[in-house]
Amino acid sequence: MVKKLESGCRVQVSVYPTLVPDAHVLASVNGVFNAVFVRGDIVGDSLFYGRGAGKDATASAVLSDLADAALDLKFGTKHRLPPFVPHECSGAVMPIEEVVSQYFVRLNVVDKPGVLAKIATIFGESDIGISSVIQPEGHEGKGVPLIFMLHYATNGAVSGALKKIGRLSVIKGKPVMLRVENFE
Repeated sequence: MVKKLESGCRVQVSVYPTLVPDAHVLASVNGVFNAVFVRGDIVGDSLFYGRGAGKDATASAVLSDLADAALDLKFGTKHRLPPFVPHECSGAVMPIEEVVSQYFVRLNVVDKPGVLAKIATIFGESDIGISSVIQPEGHEGKGVPLIFMLHYATNGAVSGALKKIGRLSVIKGKPVMLRVENFE
């Protein structure tokens, strides 16, 4: 994703687990297949799809890398093809802390009065809005999952808030955070 800011173009380049809408083509990628989704100003959306995981695909990739290394040794080159060709525009990769996304957060909490208020206060102090909350009933005094969908926020703000939340005595286990991509 290219973010146009006052300081020029910045590109979001990232690999991490992300929740995607069921209706998007990326949601149907499974098995030994991988996909790369690219959005460009002129070309629009593009998807690159193919084998990329599993023992056969991995073995093929390793053998290909070994063959490339052998050719590099034979011809005395470090790289036969440059890994990056500069574009005429200058730009930079956006730090992950500045990436803005929606977030799914799952916590395991002790089900007692005031817990949700403490967590919501930390999100609020971090300028993070809560879109929805789900907590199953019938677990009073025991551990229970508490699930949040958060509004758009920076990765840095959400990560910082989750560090604070993780230190609360009512939190059992490490908080789970997944980015939510809606491709708007």
